[in-house]
Amino acid sequence: MNSTVEQYHRQSSYSTRECIICNSKAIGINFGAPTCAPCKAFFRRNARRKEILNLPCQHLESNVSKKSMDETNDATSHYMHIRRCSSCRLQRCFEVGMKEELVRTDEENERHRKLVDNNRKRRLFLKQQQESRDDKSIICQRVLHSGSLLNELDWQHLSNVVYAYDTCCLKAFIERRATLFPTEMHEKRSIAEYSTLVPFNLVLSVSSFVRALPAFHSLSRNEQIAVCRNNLRRLMLINSYELNQSCFSERWQSDVHQASWQYLCGSELYKELAYSEQLAEKTWIADPIVTRVWIIVIFFSTPLFCYYDSKSSVSRLKKTSPLFDRQNAYVTLLWKYLLHRHGDIESVRIYSNLMRVYLNMLRAGLLVNIHVRSHRDLLPAHETLDQAAILDTNSNSERK
Repeated sequence: MNSTVEQYHRQSSYSTRECIICNSKAIGINFGAPTCAPCKAFFRRNARRKEILNLPCQHLESNVSKKSMDETNDATSHYMHIRRCSSCRLQRCFEVGMKEELVRTDEENERHRKLVDNNRKRRLFLKQQQESRDDKSIICQRVLHSGSLLNELDWQHLSNVVYAYDTCCLKAFIERRATLFPTEMHEKRSIAEYSTLVPFNLVLSVSSFVRALPAFHSLSRNEQIAVCRNNLRRLMLINSYELNQSCFSERWQSDVHQASWQYLCGSELYKELAYSEQLAEKTWIADPIVTRVWIIVIFFSTPLFCYYDSKSSVSRLKKTSPLFDRQNAYVTLLWKYLLHRHGDIESVRIYSNLMRVYLNMLRAGLLVNIHVRSHRDLLPAHETLDQAAILDTNSNSERK
């Protein structure tokens, strides 16, 4: 055995490319000795099976000739016999210094498999995190890019939006309110009349605003009629909020406004409406430019109720790309303005609040729409509001 070990050390001093057990191509140091893959697997399976060492050699002739091996130097035949005989092969493994204690037990194999699985999952998780950070960095680079800031043309568009709202929506609302609700006569009208006149005024005022936009006039007549019929009534709540922020109301006017909505909605549904307005006051930024551009963004939408109210009368367009193009333009304008005023993180928060509050308003408006349509005494108000959008669009097309 000592001579064999000495022979192994002499061989290992100049080469570890050959398996010390069977003279095949070695794959590395396994269990303390350079071996090929088959000998590595053989030792791992049989290192603790000592009974194999007591088995007789399967090649008796090779055992007989083993003693004269040094004399004949028949190394090739010797390696071949070792590979064919399990007893000789295992004995050879121990002779060259392969260590039994380096072979993992079943419990150690189980722990190793779990460790490999955990490491694989961790690498996958870290890779996903890195990809997410890369995506966020790309987004931030796009957001903060100088090309995304407002230019002179953008400021002109924003000025036109503010001017159009002040002169067409706000001014028209105040003038119509003074005509519909004169101070000396407001008590002579019934609450049923007011419940029609209040939302009627909101629809006409927001209609005057969007009809003053060049983007609206660039639509075809059918597209103008469809978008007004589908979305003007849906903008009543958001327009009511902006009007309350922009103009002064007498106490009796506020009382009439509140009583009209309570009559129109009922006490329970009015709570939903009041909550939407309170939510807007708490979370929306007090910036008229943001709210007014947001009204335009919502206006240039596909029918806002069609997916939730199957009985709602909507006008479907064959092509929605004209609406999307205009909506995308105003979304981009709003986003640029938010970035310019508030930076990227605060802009995301403001935009998220806009979405959150309007979705709440949309849900409340849907409930109001269903309530008004399903009560016979409220049908005149329902029909008047529908006719307001249609009539206003037709009168606009006649002037053109």
